[in-house]
Amino acid sequence: MNSEKEQKIGYQFLKALMYFIFALAFVLLSVFLSSKIQNKNPVEKIEDNRGIVECAPNYLEYQKLIENPENVVNLISTTTPMYAENGEFKSKIVITKIETEKSKVACGYLFIRAGTETNGPLQSWENLYINPNEFGGHINAENNIGPGDSSNYSEYLFSLSKMKYWKTRDDRTKGSLLTADWGVLLNVSKTISFEIGLNTNDKTGSIDRFSIAYKCWDPNTGKENQECKIEILEK
Repeated sequence: MNSEKEQKIGYQFLKALMYFIFALAFVLLSVFLSSKIQNKNPVEKIEDNRGIVECAPNYLEYQKLIENPENVVNLISTTTPMYAENGEFKSKIVITKIETEKSKVACGYLFIRAGTETNGPLQSWENLYINPNEFGGHINAENNIGPGDSSNYSEYLFSLSKMKYWKTRDDRTKGSLLTADWGVLLNVSKTISFEIGLNTNDKTGSIDRFSIAYKCWDPNTGKENQECKIEILEK
């Protein structure tokens, strides 16, 4: 009788011991996997660091960036007559991007100053026409983060990552608004052809300045650098 009782106790002890060993193994495995997750491989860490280089959507950050002229390319730097004639915009500027494996365009801003001698700043029926590689058109100024309208001209600053536009003049009346990330466009295409103009019939219209300010980064580390470059290829 005692023998059966002892066997039963021994069986229960062995069963409890096995449960304990299983639970301990589960805990150790969980700790190991947790450690592996926290110590991601280098590629995953690079992905996490991509947010380090950014162009915050505010005018002060833009002003800080353009303190270094190396960060700016001027597509238009002198007063240039701009208006629509027979519904066409004739100005065309091609830019090219110089990059290396360790330096590519990260983000940027587009600044433009325009207006007419007749009215000064752009009026409600007028707008900028900017079309890079067919990913633009009649610009909607609602994302402007610049000074805006003064008595003599309009000064608009846009984040390249969120450009809003209508493809055609008719689309504007229909409300068919599109959004494009021109920062991504800079990284997809080595050369970009900008069609630029003013959607106005006023022949006193002009663009005084049109520039792109940008930051470069190393995609291997996620860190900012200044080794990439945007240059004008032709006008």
